[in-house]
Amino acid sequence: MEKTKVVMVKDYINNEIKHGRIKEGQRLPSCREVSSTLYINKITVNKAYKELEQEHKVYSVPRGGFYLIDSQQKKAVFPEIIDFRNVALEQRLIPYREFTHVMNKAVEMYKYSLFNYESEGGLLPLKDTLKGELEKDGVYTRPSNILITNGAQQAINLSLQYVFGKNKGKLLVEKPTYDLVLKLASHLGIEVTSIHRTEEGLDYKELEQIFKAGEIRAFYIMPRHHNPTGYALIEKDKQKIAQLAEKFNVLVIEDDYLADLGSRKGSMPIHYYDTSKQTVYIKSFSKAFMPGIRIGAAVFPQSISEEIKNFKYITDLNTSSLSQAALDLFIRSGMYQKHINKVKKSYERKLKRAREIFKVLSPEGLNWNVPGQGIFIWVQLPSHVDPHFFEKRLQQQKILVKNTQEFYHQGSEKDKNGQNYIRLCISGVTEKQINAISTILSALI
Repeated sequence: MEKTKVVMVKDYINNEIKHGRIKEGQRLPSCREVSSTLYINKITVNKAYKELEQEHKVYSVPRGGFYLIDSQQKKAVFPEIIDFRNVALEQRLIPYREFTHVMNKAVEMYKYSLFNYESEGGLLPLKDTLKGELEKDGVYTRPSNILITNGAQQAINLSLQYVFGKNKGKLLVEKPTYDLVLKLASHLGIEVTSIHRTEEGLDYKELEQIFKAGEIRAFYIMPRHHNPTGYALIEKDKQKIAQLAEKFNVLVIEDDYLADLGSRKGSMPIHYYDTSKQTVYIKSFSKAFMPGIRIGAAVFPQSISEEIKNFKYITDLNTSSLSQAALDLFIRSGMYQKHINKVKKSYERKLKRAREIFKVLSPEGLNWNVPGQGIFIWVQLPSHVDPHFFEKRLQQQKILVKNTQEFYHQGSEKDKNGQNYIRLCISGVTEKQINAISTILSALI
């Protein structure tokens, strides 16, 4: 019978494993080889392999055959720490040599002015360069409305201090959202309320009702490469947000920190759809380039641009002119785009491999999101799995993941529900280390 032949194949493979002829991570014999050895149809052999895959004993690689996952792999403890919490760029991708060259070149070019205080709002040549770069992504503005900041975080801080230093009201955030924004709002004494962010986006009827109540002064949002979920809004949703914000006079603080990593074809920022140009657009050069460079760029509405610049000058005289000059040369030389292309290809390979592992090894019913671009993978744990316990269990195997409690606004008991997730960040791990996701899934199984 067909079933007996399938069992014969599985018994044959299990016996090969038992006697060490197929080792952990090794490719199984091809269907043709087993068919020839056992005198069994190749279709039957493939069916047996599929059953072994469903039993999580092997995994398949598209057009690459089947590979063994044995009990030792499930309990593997890696010799080095694999850090899925780290959002910094993988060391091998940081262009030290190239950037050292432009740093030296910047000193030569600007030697008489570089070490004085910067021009108001940032180095003028860099702002001119960024105007052209921003236009490529649908952000149209004057160089005078661009403010160079110490990373995206300072731009967010300036926006919040400006808005809530002048007005009473609330800050609306997504749920979940960037944890440092919640900490910053708490530090500044800003009252926060939240709206749930899902793979489908936001509930726009709820958003309209929240805006209509008249308490919201600003809405902090990450439409693309959302942290921590990796989700991205579709175009009609970004248009809707821009329309509602204009209708109810709400300042949108758009954090597009990973814009350079790309997104769906035709994807634009909210700023593009904001005809009244009342959106603060924020971009970072830390996550996809050099974490330590601490340079961000913010485009402010013209109506508040000068006040924000003055406010920055009072609280922070200077963003490193040397770093700005070097970044300007790096962009204009074409080296920045070459670097970004290299990073994008590496990330896309990591995400593709992660997606393959999830498709093959995920327990039935597990919800997960591996985006096409970006750095974050979002996994909803089964209801019976405690995320803190699971995080500690993986830590014993030298795998670091991040439970997501701190990404949620804790405004009410209702807000404390639905936090049974972990976030995996792929930016700091190597392409080989991505395979540790199989161990994470095995721990769930």
